[in-house]
Amino acid sequence: MDAESIFESQSATLTRRLERMVGSREVAEDLSQEAFLRLWRSGPGDRPESEQRAWLQRTASNLAIDELRRRRRNDRPLFDDEAAAETIAAAGADALVVGDALARLDPHHRLLVLLRFQAGLSHDEIGGLLAISAEAARKRVAVARRAFAAAYLGTAPDRHPVVLLETRDDRRPYVEWLEAAGAEVRPVRPGALEPQIALADAVVMGGGVIDLDPAIYGERPRVRLNTPDRARDLRELRTVRAAIEAGLPYVGICKGAQLLNVALGGTLYQDLQHDAATRRSHWQVQHPVVANPGSVARRILGRRAIVASEHHQGVRRMGRGLRGTSRSDDGILESIETTDDRFALGLQWHPEHQESEIAGRRIASALADAALAARRSPEDGR
Repeated sequence: MDAESIFESQSATLTRRLERMVGSREVAEDLSQEAFLRLWRSGPGDRPESEQRAWLQRTASNLAIDELRRRRRNDRPLFDDEAAAETIAAAGADALVVGDALARLDPHHRLLVLLRFQAGLSHDEIGGLLAISAEAARKRVAVARRAFAAAYLGTAPDRHPVVLLETRDDRRPYVEWLEAAGAEVRPVRPGALEPQIALADAVVMGGGVIDLDPAIYGERPRVRLNTPDRARDLRELRTVRAAIEAGLPYVGICKGAQLLNVALGGTLYQDLQHDAATRRSHWQVQHPVVANPGSVARRILGRRAIVASEHHQGVRRMGRGLRGTSRSDDGILESIETTDDRFALGLQWHPEHQESEIAGRRIASALADAALAARRSPEDGR
C-alpha cells in the first residue's frame, strides 16, 4: 500500500488521537498533515504496510510531544496587556496605540483578545476555558477582534479598510488595485500571523507562477511542475485558515483560490490539459465567465463578465463548505465561494490585471464594502 492510501485510511483516527494529546482539533490536523508529509518524503516506503503505519504513528506522536514542549517553553502570563501590546507590535503595529486600544475594551473582549492573539490559544482551547463550544468561541473572538481593531484604528466606521496582502507575485498591481477601491494595504510580515489578523479587516491571497505541491492535498506529481515550495504552501495555508477562522472577508486570486480549496479539503487539476479538464490553454488569455444565479459572484459581476486568466491548474474536487459559482465557456471553474454567509471568494482569474477591467474593479469595491460592513457589525457575540 502506498503512502497516500495509508494516510487516507489512518488520518481520521490519527487526528483524533493527536487531538486528545494536544487539546486542539486545529493543531491536530496540522500535525497529522506534517506526519503524512514526512511519511511521503522519507518514510519506509519499501516496507510492509504495518511498518509504515507504525512509523506514521510514532512520527505523529513525536510531533505532538514537540508541540507540548514548545508550549511549556513559551509559557507566559496570559492576561498581560503590556506583553500583548509588544506581541502585536512585533507584527508592525505601534505598541503604545495597541496598549491604549486594549485598555479601551471591556473586560470580556480584552480577555478574548489576549487569549487568542497573545497567548495563541485555539478556538477549541478558548471554548474549553469558557465552557462553551468551539463555534461559540470563534464567534465571540471574531466580535472581540472587530472591537479591538476598531479601537486601534480610531473607531471611525468609514475609515479605510485594512487589507492584509500575501502574494508571490509583484505586489504593486495588487496594491494599486486595492488602493483604488479605498483600501489600506499591509503586506503579511514574517513571524506571528495572529497579531496581524487581529488588526485587519480583510485578507487577499494573490497568485504566483510557482505551482502548489501536490503533497499538500495528498497526491504525487503527475506532470512536470514549476518548482513547488511546500514550506511556503503550508505558511500560506495557515494564512487562509486564519482568515476564515477569524471571519474576515477573503479574496483568493489564482493560487489564492486554489489554496482556499485545498485548505478546506479539496484537490486540484495538476495541469488542466494533461488531466483532460479542457483542451484550451488558460495562460495569459482574456475570456468571458458566466456566474451562477444566487451567488456572490453573480451579485458582484452580473451574469457575464470579461476576465483575464493566467493559470494551468484549477479546482478539481471541491473543498468542504465550498461551491463553484462561475465557469469559463470550456467548463473550467473560475470562481468558488463558501456556502455560508461569509464573504470568502476564490477567483481563478486576476482582478488586478488591467485586462479584467470592470470585473476587477467590482471585486475590489465589493471586498472593501464587505470589510467595512464586518467592522460595523452590531453582533455582540455573547
